[in-house]
Amino acid sequence: MGDAGGNLPGAALNRHWRSYRKRLEACCQTCSEEHVHNLRTGIRRLLSTIGLLRQIAPCRALTPLRQALKYQLDGFDELRDVQVMLYEVAGKLPQLPELSNFLDHLHRHEQQLLRRLPAFVAGLRQAKLRRKVDKAVRQFRHVVSRQDQVSAAILSALDQTYAEAAARYAAVAADDLHSIHRLRIAVKKLRYAIAAVADTVPHLPADHDKRLQSYLTAMGDLQNSVVMLDALHAFYSGNPPESAALHYRQQQNQLLGEFFARREELFDFWRPAPDRAFPWQ
Repeated sequence: MGDAGGNLPGAALNRHWRSYRKRLEACCQTCSEEHVHNLRTGIRRLLSTIGLLRQIAPCRALTPLRQALKYQLDGFDELRDVQVMLYEVAGKLPQLPELSNFLDHLHRHEQQLLRRLPAFVAGLRQAKLRRKVDKAVRQFRHVVSRQDQVSAAILSALDQTYAEAAARYAAVAADDLHSIHRLRIAVKKLRYAIAAVADTVPHLPADHDKRLQSYLTAMGDLQNSVVMLDALHAFYSGNPPESAALHYRQQQNQLLGEFFARREELFDFWRPAPDRAFPWQ
């Protein structure tokens, strides 16, 4: 694949594609938990870069690439959820021994998913996707010709990405945990999009990504509690052990309170409008 040179949008796509391919090859060699995690992160970064580029200019080549990557990412969701629950329940077993049969179920389920994983990962290698990336890189060479135009287009796309997150924020309700999950997805998209073109953002603080990650973790922990309670109710046919259900309901309420105490941190991560200053300026 050719070098994108001074083509900043194409260079970002090229960089994240190469990182994704490296992680995919590592996962094809060994489907370890670390390699799977790294591949999922690589897919998310590439998807966010694609989303950013689609806002800068239409590009037909990016549509099938985006669809393929979303399919790949979705393919890891079940394993990720099972492993998160495994660690949680194993750590709580001395406190909640009545969950031992649920833990056994999670172990069996994980092993089933791990047996299928190598074949799934091997099937992700698609040469035609690389051709789509090459085509997109060539197209973005001609979208904008001057550096100032490139920077303005990128910042405008980030403004749109933040506006989507702000709209999700406005729709958040304490009695609708899915609304927080939708906000999390939008903020995750913002985080990876900013990281993809960080050099273009004026005076971006060194700890910006770390703070964004912490904000996302607060919402991620809450979503994990939703998955846990849903899984308990499903496994025990709607009647999980009361002590376990009470423990995880209390945990969820605590996590909800902790998130709402810091929810306004979203406004620290980007400017409220294109004609306004960044919050760190």
